[in-house]
Amino acid sequence: MTVRFSEAWSVAYEFADEVRRADRDVILVRDVVGRLSLIVGGEPDEDLPAAFTGRVGAFSSPNPVLYMADLFEPGVVLDSPDLHVRAERSDGVGRLATLDRSLVGADWSRPHTDTPGRNRTTLYGFKGGVGRSTATAMLADHLANLGECVLVVDLDLESPGVGALLQNEDGLPEHGVIDHLVEAAVDNEADLDLVSRSTLLGNHGNGEVWIAPAAGRVSPDDDYLGKLNRVYTDLPPTDDGTPRRFGDRLEAAIVACEEQVTKQSRRPSVVLLDSRAGIHDIAAAAITQLSDTSLLFAADNPQTWNGYGILFKQWQRHLPPEALDHIRRRLRMVASMVPPNNASNYLDLFRDHAQQCFAETLYDDAHPDDFEAFNFASDDRTAPHSPLPILFNSDLISFDPVRRDGWHTQPLIAAAYRPFLEEAATLLVGSR
Repeated sequence: MTVRFSEAWSVAYEFADEVRRADRDVILVRDVVGRLSLIVGGEPDEDLPAAFTGRVGAFSSPNPVLYMADLFEPGVVLDSPDLHVRAERSDGVGRLATLDRSLVGADWSRPHTDTPGRNRTTLYGFKGGVGRSTATAMLADHLANLGECVLVVDLDLESPGVGALLQNEDGLPEHGVIDHLVEAAVDNEADLDLVSRSTLLGNHGNGEVWIAPAAGRVSPDDDYLGKLNRVYTDLPPTDDGTPRRFGDRLEAAIVACEEQVTKQSRRPSVVLLDSRAGIHDIAAAAITQLSDTSLLFAADNPQTWNGYGILFKQWQRHLPPEALDHIRRRLRMVASMVPPNNASNYLDLFRDHAQQCFAETLYDDAHPDDFEAFNFASDDRTAPHSPLPILFNSDLISFDPVRRDGWHTQPLIAAAYRPFLEEAATLLVGSR
């Protein structure tokens, strides 16, 4: 039987688990083209390579079994940020870890722990066209009206949008997030002009809205595509060993934006990250590393739930329990296209389908008396799968906020977003 890519990892994992039961530590490694190998502790076993290759077939590495004692530089493996321990040592059983090398997408499996004093929220949609950027702008305006200092960071580098909703062209800063990414790569990021205060949303009293656009003001010499082609990569560590992975570079760019707002006004109390849609490196870093809460936008259709299922299964299969728990507790669904004439029934179906998606991937299997399990009933309105609603109106399709002053105060817009804004604000900053 031919072993395909989709089965090879599971087959290799089962084999590695068998090997560790002989009191050996084992690391299962997958390289950038999908070939698999084992790094094994203890004395060499001449039968292991052939046995492993027999299981995984074409996806066996040319050197399918290596031994820890023979590694030239063990730290490259043992200190890798992508090394995840799956099972610790116990009586007569070794430790099992995995190391999945890839050219892109590694940040989906690189969660960071919480950072005290940070209040960042990622707005993400597996598919585009769900009103994510408009919702970001509306949420920023609503939070500012509550007195918050809000920084909106446009991380949709391929398709910038939220900046135009918050600021006119002349009011944009000279540079954007993409400039920090390319300039910092050569230690030239000092004195970039990255943020400006929104002038399109009007007065917020004590509140403020700041925008850090993906791109700054257009200039004759601008080469946006040239910049874009160079940002999605990890860089070598600094001289003192500080990592410069893609997620770390995005973090540095966001921190620089936060510091500029602080210098010009005050510390942002809320940071909204408008993320790229799809299974993309920016979304990976934004959800797993850069934010404390992630709002997941969706329409109730099979494509959406299949897509989120793929993403959630990635975490379920490749993250150790603590890292998985860290991510899943920060998620909340948003139903972004709710028909107003059938809202209650639509939201009930959305909630059921979302709960099923979470139950098959991120929720624990729970018994009735297991109160510590991470699991929620379908009708639990506080659960990650329970949606924050945005009402849909066909008139919104032709609505052009960029060319209409005061667009965010129009009755059509206000009515569509009011339920979402009230619930999201309570989630992010508490009730007022």
